[in-house]
Amino acid sequence: MRTILVANPKGGSGKTTLATNLAGWLAGKRQRVGLKDADPQASSTQWLARRPALFPSVAGFGGDVGKKELRDVALEWLVVDSPAGLHGEALRDSIKRADALVVPVTPSAFDMAATARFLQVIAEHKAVRHGELPIALVAMRVDARTRSAAELDDFLGQFDLPLLTHLRDTQVYVYCARDGLSVFDLPRSRGEQDQEQWKPLTRWLARHAAVRNP
Repeated sequence: MRTILVANPKGGSGKTTLATNLAGWLAGKRQRVGLKDADPQASSTQWLARRPALFPSVAGFGGDVGKKELRDVALEWLVVDSPAGLHGEALRDSIKRADALVVPVTPSAFDMAATARFLQVIAEHKAVRHGELPIALVAMRVDARTRSAAELDDFLGQFDLPLLTHLRDTQVYVYCARDGLSVFDLPRSRGEQDQEQWKPLTRWLARHAAVRNP
């Protein structure tokens, strides 16, 4: 089982949007995928409850799920929607279990400050120091026409980490959250622009975590 950790200590940074859409992408590739909701707000769990039964299946797990339970269901992938404020022993354990880490960041001064501190903290972890854990950044809810978008790019450019893509600020994600869908579940006529924005991220995961085609 390969584990994708979606983490940023700042609430509202887009973790659930990333996690649910990654799970939807993997499910659409006929992978056996689980979505672990470690956030007390349980937004990913609510998304799963709204997911239509005929759509590609995603198994749901709470934050306290054990290793044996995960092994018993023979998952190929686990996407972890981590809680806000992840730190200390919980952060160390999450990093230790992860095969890839994706860090969402919005064009907000508060998010950028929290992200800078987070990246400084995780840089001290052994797997990160030794380059054993692939880490990537994703800009969330971006309007390319705004000054804040340019400021976000300038901020993220200071880190020696790939900024994979910019996901636009659109109601499409609001509707997907409401209906238990991912952008990959949408008809091409509705989802093409957003699916294109995801390609750098899905290709990065394919290189670093060996996603196989159906």
